[in-house]
Amino acid sequence: MSKRSVVWQHFIVVMDDAKKVECKLCKQRFAYHSSTTNMTYHLKTAHPQYSTSASTASSGLTQTTLDQNSPISEKRKREIMDGIVDFIALDMRPVNLIEGVGFKDMMKILEPGYTVPKRETVMHALTAKYETTKDKVLESIKNSQAVSFTTDMWTSLRMESYMTVTAHFITEAWGLQCLVLETKQMEENHTAATIAQRLGEVADKYEIPGCKRVAVVHDNAANMILCADILGRDEKWAGVKGIRCAGHTLQLCINATLNQDPICRTVVAARLLVAHFKKRTKAKKGLKEKQKEQKVVEHVLIQDVSMRWKSSQTMLARLIEQRWPVTAVLSDPNYTGENERNLDLTPAQWNMAEDISNVLKPIVTLTELQSEEENASLSATIPMLANLKRRHLAPVEDDSPTTKSLKTRLVEESDNRWQLKDRLFESSIYVQAAVVDPRFKLLSFLDDAKRDVAYINVSQLADRLSAEGDRDSSTPTDEEGPAPKRKKTDKEREIDMLMCGDEGEKEFPGDSKKEVKYYLQDRTKVDAGPLAWWGKNEDRYPRLARAAKYLLSIPATSTPSERIFSKAGFIFNKTRSCLLPENVDKLVFLSHNLKRLGK
Repeated sequence: MSKRSVVWQHFIVVMDDAKKVECKLCKQRFAYHSSTTNMTYHLKTAHPQYSTSASTASSGLTQTTLDQNSPISEKRKREIMDGIVDFIALDMRPVNLIEGVGFKDMMKILEPGYTVPKRETVMHALTAKYETTKDKVLESIKNSQAVSFTTDMWTSLRMESYMTVTAHFITEAWGLQCLVLETKQMEENHTAATIAQRLGEVADKYEIPGCKRVAVVHDNAANMILCADILGRDEKWAGVKGIRCAGHTLQLCINATLNQDPICRTVVAARLLVAHFKKRTKAKKGLKEKQKEQKVVEHVLIQDVSMRWKSSQTMLARLIEQRWPVTAVLSDPNYTGENERNLDLTPAQWNMAEDISNVLKPIVTLTELQSEEENASLSATIPMLANLKRRHLAPVEDDSPTTKSLKTRLVEESDNRWQLKDRLFESSIYVQAAVVDPRFKLLSFLDDAKRDVAYINVSQLADRLSAEGDRDSSTPTDEEGPAPKRKKTDKEREIDMLMCGDEGEKEFPGDSKKEVKYYLQDRTKVDAGPLAWWGKNEDRYPRLARAAKYLLSIPATSTPSERIFSKAGFIFNKTRSCLLPENVDKLVFLSHNLKRLGK
């Protein structure tokens, strides 16, 4: 059999069937009857990078020429480099991945004519991508009306401290945007003054004027609280508000509640019991066996972690679910030694654990809701707390002593930490945010007098922001501002006129009090959250809409900054612990912001 055609470089005859051939590249088989037509067609359609060599060979070129990969264009090289950079940035991969044999082999298959660049070349491309994305961040912030910040600290494997700052604002299209501004090493002491200075440097770096700086959301550490006070007195920050992270505050409420005796002893006993099953291989094996015997869902036990907001309730709920398999293992001498059987909870402790779990469960849900980045969550904080107190934490006649104690202490802690009974509570930024959230605007948790004060405060804020906006728009600048909104067509205006309700006939130019009045009377449904509602109704309440963009930009928790910790930990693992601090900043920045702003 003569194998003169170059296609035989990529095909072999099947061992047990001489009438079939197999593609070396994809293992697909074809019928063979002394003709290479099928094979040539397959190369052309399935592996075009090899078919070029085949057709060239048939023209009489040498074998050396055939083995050379076809050159690729400069445009294609740039596309591949961009793809490698996006792959590293978006998936948080180490840059030295490109030096691996497996990566190079994969690139040979995907693009034989491409030479994988050196690490330094890719790092240079990453830096260029960082600068381009930074310009997009600057432009996005420039087009916003108000910006809030979250910040927190974390420590790398090399015991180096880093501070992450994120920015939150509402876009022109009423979408909530969250962008990473900086993840920078903190070599100085973490004093309030140092942190305040760093925040000022970041805000200046992104050209955020003082009038746009709304709030800084932080944890309950003393230095962060003092930092917010320092910024609030700084003229450059224009009275920015310090917001204590709702998640941390709820956890402090829970911790204080669980520290009561005998509740704390039950939690400690549950923790020790779970730890036994985590550490003992025999106990783990026994639990699986008992779960199967009793037909209980085969879940593992969960150990609580002090830094995780919901872990105590999660641990107790899972332990209660697995109570009988756990008890069976502890009473079985095949899996548990005699000196370990006393780890089981007493009947009273099992009942108490169930009471604790039931009381804490809605609070866990509240924490999860407030931690969602896609929701304007500050506005919901006080209304949800009020509902929690009224519908869940209110004492009921058949409550157990444990449940009563838990409810009473949780109410006391939440009232104290959120200053819910403070005489100026109605003037707080939490209440103002609730006013511009159409779901909670009636403020059912306040009496009439306090409600009126809250509405007046919001109308005054709307007046101030409108005056600032008018002043900015009348100031001539050399730079182009945001693109003007598209004017509605005559037909669109006619449709609006025909479809609007009675409230659509009212106009109140330059009067925020009237806007608030008619806004409160507005019964337009809130189908997809407050931002979507404002997107549809901004033109009806233009002054109040400015206040909404200002107040709804504030997240309730510092979770956005804390989520960066896990991303940074992925970047800063043992194989990459020698990364320079500026490269950590670039990789974290790109990983988050490319997903938000697009590549």
